[in-house]
Amino acid sequence: NLVKGAAGQAVQNMNLMYDWPETSGIDGIALLP
Repeated sequence: NLVKGAAGQAVQNMNLMYDWPETSGIDGIALLP
């Protein structure tokens, strides 16, 4: 897994389902509050 947590897993699985690059949507910089 590239990202910890269920949200990262869901994004990664969706990318694989649609044959998109595996890191699409999760390679941005996360902002912490």
